[in-house]
Amino acid sequence: MPKPKHDHGRSRARSLVELLQKTQTHQQTSVSPPTTSTIDQLLNDAGSFGLYQKIQFLLVGLLAVLPAMTAFNYVFIAATPDHRCQLPLTNFTDTFQIQSIEHQNYINQYIPLSPKDRKCYLNDINSKTENLIPCSKWVFDNTFYNTTISTEWNLLCDRLHLKGITQNAYIMGTSGSFLTGIMSDKLGRRTTMYLLILILVIVLNATQMIMHSKLSNDKKLVIFTISRFLTGFAQTTYSITLVLLLEMTSATKRVLASNILSYFYTLGELFIMLIYYFTRDWSLTMWILTIYVMPFLCYYWCVPESARWLVSTGHLLQARKVLHRIAYVNRHTLANSEKKLYDDLQRDARIRPKRYSYIHVLISLIKSPVMRQRCLIIFYIMMTNLMVYLGIGMGITTLTNDRPYEIFLFSIFAELFGLCLCHFCATKFDRKIPLISFFTLCSLSILTIPITHKTYPLISLSSALCAKLFISASQALSWIYTSETYPTVIRSTGVGLTVSIARLGGVWAPQISLLAQSVWFPLPYIIFSICSFIAAFFAIFLPETRTKLALPETIKQAEKADHDVPIHRDTLGTVQPEIIVTHSERLSTCYEEEDSDTHVEDVSPSEHITSEEELILTNIKQKDKIESVENKE
Repeated sequence: MPKPKHDHGRSRARSLVELLQKTQTHQQTSVSPPTTSTIDQLLNDAGSFGLYQKIQFLLVGLLAVLPAMTAFNYVFIAATPDHRCQLPLTNFTDTFQIQSIEHQNYINQYIPLSPKDRKCYLNDINSKTENLIPCSKWVFDNTFYNTTISTEWNLLCDRLHLKGITQNAYIMGTSGSFLTGIMSDKLGRRTTMYLLILILVIVLNATQMIMHSKLSNDKKLVIFTISRFLTGFAQTTYSITLVLLLEMTSATKRVLASNILSYFYTLGELFIMLIYYFTRDWSLTMWILTIYVMPFLCYYWCVPESARWLVSTGHLLQARKVLHRIAYVNRHTLANSEKKLYDDLQRDARIRPKRYSYIHVLISLIKSPVMRQRCLIIFYIMMTNLMVYLGIGMGITTLTNDRPYEIFLFSIFAELFGLCLCHFCATKFDRKIPLISFFTLCSLSILTIPITHKTYPLISLSSALCAKLFISASQALSWIYTSETYPTVIRSTGVGLTVSIARLGGVWAPQISLLAQSVWFPLPYIIFSICSFIAAFFAIFLPETRTKLALPETIKQAEKADHDVPIHRDTLGTVQPEIIVTHSERLSTCYEEEDSDTHVEDVSPSEHITSEEELILTNIKQKDKIESVENKE
């Protein structure tokens, strides 16, 4: 009995699909590198790292200074200098520095002997018992800080927690990175970057105007806190600028792109320290920061759109203009690339990357017991990283009342050394052992801080710098570890989800740090030390992702990460991520681009086969005039 015509068509399709599967299986097990996409070939023809890219690296690097300046200005504009209650005398002008013997006698009479009580209470000299009354005015040591929001708005004693809330608002604002990531994919890299710059300019200028108005201090504090939230949201432009750099260079220069932004970020910490050092005024510091942002309004015309994004969204005409501009500045020519510019580029533009929502990622991870366990460990590790980094980095200047600027400068050098240490270890060694070592050494360093603080202050300060070094290295290595743990089909979204969850740890950092002043000095360091030690313990249960295995393509492959599975390993540069608040959100896109040089980075082989089978069946239906033939595996 002859087979129906539609069965004949189905068998032809399945034969072609089987051939396609064999071909793709052979390609996956091959040791040959992945093919280069058309856009990569065109970038190489136009110059993948010429004068054009160097100019863009400088322009974007200057913009990358902003996140560090807005994040770490909290260290100086919200600093609490040494202080005590103001003497309740009408015929005497009180200052923190002792003026005379008479002044010293007044201090002995009104100010309690306890170092903690003397900052918030006065002796009630009219009472027969030793009663203490809270004070409402203070005098400050102006040796290192003239004015801060703490001194101007009296964020002291029972109002101390309000200072931490301003930084909490900033960290919560940076959690909007997932939203700006969506905007970047929909509107484009340059458009999103410019919108965020515009928001930052408006917010900073409006805030400074309001700060010089006649509003009460409490209302100014509320507006300042809202401003910090919006500023944090605007600083997510860092991730967008990193994507721009990654997408305008070849794969061999992407590590350099990330490292350059990392060093510019650290340079921003130095800039904000120097600004406050020479002004000693928080309002003037904010005005200088506001003025620094203004020239970036011209970046819409100076920084072009990403050619990769233009191709992926079908804007081929604009993409060709950008490529010709790159070639012109780099003194290259695309005269021999006409086929790539038109035929091949148009073919690549038809391929769209498959994106996965956060809900899809959560469902996929929850269904897998192995991945569920690993993700929980990674979530905790990243939360601890950000919490300890912010807690130690922004509280290191409070360890001593002397030389806060020199101490902050040393902490910058410690962070730079930590980034270099991470880069060396990630290149030469495995992932797990260095990660465990960094957390363990960080935990021990933090624990040493309160133990030696009173008797050996120099050792205590050195321990804090070591803790900053190790937590910087740990956080940088954790981002590499995280990207290699997630399978390709959900890697970029998974890393983005991890970034958002890591903010939960960062939000708590300022409040925990304030416990040293309000409750007990060793308490925050004990918390940070214990959390770091627990993170080191949990890291033992993570698989090694560097030497034994390829990058997992599917969740099933990721589940077998404890076994030696022969999977083709994609090329992955050891991208050096920057930290803060940073820090953090830009890596989801960075690793997405590193995983594949094509625009199909999130499509698994099985999904690709399914789409090819559907295409083959469609062609057969058109040729043989078969109606309603469906592809079912």
